[in-house]
Amino acid sequence: MFTTRFFSFLILFGLLLFSMGAAGYVIFFRTTVAHGASQAHNWADIVFEEPYPVIPELPPDLQPDGASSLPMVAIIIDDMGYHEKIGSQLLALPINLTFSFLPSAPFTPELEEQAFQTGRVVLLHLPMEPKSKEWDPGQGALLTGQDRNQQKALFYQNLQGVPHAVGMNNHMGSLYTENRAVMADLMELVHAQGMFYVDSFTTAASQGLAAARAANVPAARRHIFLDNVHSPDKVCKQLEKLVLSAEKEGWAIGIGHPNEATLSALTTCRGKFLERVRLVSAQELVMKLNSGK
Repeated sequence: MFTTRFFSFLILFGLLLFSMGAAGYVIFFRTTVAHGASQAHNWADIVFEEPYPVIPELPPDLQPDGASSLPMVAIIIDDMGYHEKIGSQLLALPINLTFSFLPSAPFTPELEEQAFQTGRVVLLHLPMEPKSKEWDPGQGALLTGQDRNQQKALFYQNLQGVPHAVGMNNHMGSLYTENRAVMADLMELVHAQGMFYVDSFTTAASQGLAAARAANVPAARRHIFLDNVHSPDKVCKQLEKLVLSAEKEGWAIGIGHPNEATLSALTTCRGKFLERVRLVSAQELVMKLNSGK
């Protein structure tokens, strides 16, 4: 009798342990793991650069700069702050890159501080409204329907997220930058901060450069997107185009993004092209262009 009761107890106790384990497994995977998977999925869905069906040609208003023996090139790495590992690797490259940070990205605080401490020029990558509602510019975006007070509050809120920024360029913004009135208001704020502006030129009808000049904001415009195609070979070809553009005009600005293809290209083929130019920060290039020297 005792033996039967003892084995019955063991069986019931085993079933209890199994039930507790199964419940814990379900809870863990429905909360911790599922939550992590959801975050990864959301990150994968983020569109970091506004797709543009046709790459616009620059209008013929760029004046050659013949003051230096080598043409100047600035390379801006946009969308910093979401890719911790690649961002750190790009920051570690021994070349004078400029880094533009999304103000609400999760790794912006640490990577932005790292960029500042290593002497890199930091920009605010300011989210702006695109033409297509399909593309989300992200938290804190400036929209054409906002009044001046809303725009001002958002600008300073975004600037607080990138405290070492000395200049800014637009994240997306094909609709916003075509609106001269809102760009004029924005450039007043940029001027008050003593910052410069690089027009990412996501639309051929951008009013960014004209609005900046009217507000006496030092400004320039992007020539080449380096990594519309995420292939090291393609990025290397875009680097060559950037250098050729600089050799023709006297200077050029390229924009890339934190991805494996751009990191690989800047690591392996930069010497082939960048030895033909003087790689400077976006700040140095813009200030030189606007100094008249």
